[in-house]
Amino acid sequence: MASSDYHDRGMKKWGGFLLSEHTAKMEAESRLPTWEKPMDQESIYRVLHQVIQHRAVAVIQLYKEEEEAPDAYIEGRIVAVEGDWLHVQVGNNVQVIDLEMIRFVKERGYQKWYEK
Repeated sequence: MASSDYHDRGMKKWGGFLLSEHTAKMEAESRLPTWEKPMDQESIYRVLHQVIQHRAVAVIQLYKEEEEAPDAYIEGRIVAVEGDWLHVQVGNNVQVIDLEMIRFVKERGYQKWYEK
C-alpha cells in the first residue's frame, strides 16, 4: 500500500480511547442551554401566536443576568393567556410566565427518538 492510498479518519480513530465518563460529560455539556439571541416583542408575539394556533410545544428562554448561566429551557404547551401572563403546561405542572420576561421563544417541531 502506497502512502498516497492512506486515508486518515481524523478523530474517529481516537474515539475508542475516550473513557465512557468523559464521553457522557461531553454529551451532557453539549445539551446545556446557551444564551439565544434576544427577540423583539413583536417577534415573540408572532411565534407565540403560531404556537397557540398549531397547539404545538413552545421552547422558552427567560431573561436573567447576562453573567449567569442560562436556566434550562421551559418546554411545554400553552394552556392559557391571562393579560400579560402566559400559562405553560410543563409535565404535570402549570408554570406562569410574565410575557415581558421572555427572551427567546420557538415552536418545537417533532423530535425523533433517535435525534435525542
